[in-house]
Amino acid sequence: METYEGIRYRLLGPVELYHGGSAVDLSSTKIRLMLTALALAPNTVVSFAALGEVLWESGPPASARSNVRTYATALRRALDHGSRNRLVSKGGGYLLATAPEELDVHVFGRLAEIGRRALSDGEAASARTHLRQALGLWRGHPGEGLPPRRALSGHLDALAEQRLLAEEDLMEAELAVGRHAEQVGVARRLVSDHPLRERCWAALMIALYRSGDVAAALEAFTEARKRLVEGLGLEPGPRLQQLHAAMLNRDSALLAQPTATAPVSAGSRCQLPHQAPLVDRGEEVRSVVTSACDATTGPQVVVVHGPSGAGKSAVALLAAHQAAWHFPDGQLYVDLASAGLSAETAARWRESLAGKRSLVVIDHCTTAAQLRPLLVSEPGCAFVVTADSPLAAVDATARVAVERLSPAAAVAMLSRLVGRARLVSERHARDLVARCDHLPLAIRAVAAVLIQSPGLRIEDLAPRLHDRDLLDELAVDDLDPRARLLGRYRELTASDPTAATAFRHLGGGMPVADLPPHLARRLVEYGLLEDGRIGLFAKLVAAELTEQDTEANVVNVS
Repeated sequence: METYEGIRYRLLGPVELYHGGSAVDLSSTKIRLMLTALALAPNTVVSFAALGEVLWESGPPASARSNVRTYATALRRALDHGSRNRLVSKGGGYLLATAPEELDVHVFGRLAEIGRRALSDGEAASARTHLRQALGLWRGHPGEGLPPRRALSGHLDALAEQRLLAEEDLMEAELAVGRHAEQVGVARRLVSDHPLRERCWAALMIALYRSGDVAAALEAFTEARKRLVEGLGLEPGPRLQQLHAAMLNRDSALLAQPTATAPVSAGSRCQLPHQAPLVDRGEEVRSVVTSACDATTGPQVVVVHGPSGAGKSAVALLAAHQAAWHFPDGQLYVDLASAGLSAETAARWRESLAGKRSLVVIDHCTTAAQLRPLLVSEPGCAFVVTADSPLAAVDATARVAVERLSPAAAVAMLSRLVGRARLVSERHARDLVARCDHLPLAIRAVAAVLIQSPGLRIEDLAPRLHDRDLLDELAVDDLDPRARLLGRYRELTASDPTAATAFRHLGGGMPVADLPPHLARRLVEYGLLEDGRIGLFAKLVAAELTEQDTEANVVNVS
């Protein structure tokens, strides 16, 4: 099956279409309905009649066939940008040609089946890893946001049932590796949503019992019995009955752990933080994925670099999620901004990765000296490293630059964050993202300001984003550009006070060209200077520091 580069169909939540990590506009309900019907039957002809039932709940109009062709043309344009090899008119209907890995429904099913098989084989750690990856693909109810259609409901309900089965399997795997207390809340949510699922009640009882709350475990059985009798007119089945009796008898077997459920090793975890889809980063994400997955001849070290706030971490994490299937021994995440690793810890880290096929995201790396102790020499592992500089002293197998967004992409990102309705003026929207220097971090901060103030218009916000006021306005939670740059400045001050002084001089009007080359390199290394220029936010921070120096001198003189 041909793989169509960069395309993804997402039905496990709101219906979405992606090209290379960037969302394709599917604002038309009819287009989303048609895509859903075709994607639920990939590589199969869906007849005009079947499409008509999906598109028109009360029956197709006389012009249905013509309308379907119109929707197909629009969908083909969204899919192929002019190419006609994905949506094919054939045999009285249409066929959507897809590769398995392009459809989240298929990827979910494959991962869930691998996890279920591992669970039945007593390999709880492996089951847990694959089931968590499978459930991580879900973003809401299947087909969320679509109008109800009888022709689709059976398919979508079946997907929801598969999700529930995977959640039950994951609970069982988590309990098998000893994560009892963590599963109490999960099980309570599931029995609340599905009060007639005996397997969920059994998991809740086991989680409570092994957490030491025997009374609550027995109360859970009483509540389960009440729900089953009221809802179905049936007593609990043999599994719950036997579990209840074992708890009453304090059966020691309830506390015994199966031999295959030892704690998960560092090499079998999926630690990657969630990362939402990005705007206009498809090429960068593809480059990282391609480079990371070529880990056959040696470990791959992919450096993702660019200006502070450009979204390097987001690109690295999205690429890592897409490449996760290639690294069955785990996907790990280390944030060097918050985790200092001793030599002993680094040695244990390398030992845990030896002989494994693991993917490691190392975030916020500043120098090669930070990175080298974390790398292994054997093939199989891949390291995706984010840094403000290209880390020229590192023997990287690939370097991927993440630059500022284009004006159009920056506006699209803001629109996606706050909703199209807030961007009533394209001119004001472009002005707003320009004041953010087209950097995703600042755009997210502006979006947070707009979300916090529903009545604030973008044309009223833009004039407030000037000079020093700009840094104050964007000081939102962990999206604060000033805080990010000041953190880098403090690190630089601790390691190279002379370079830190040079940075302050830039805030006083000193041209970048006047910097000695070795100091310019240090500022680039710490993300305070770009290649031959100083960014908008770095310049404002430098100016603030210079002003503080001046005020301190005045106080000392007086």
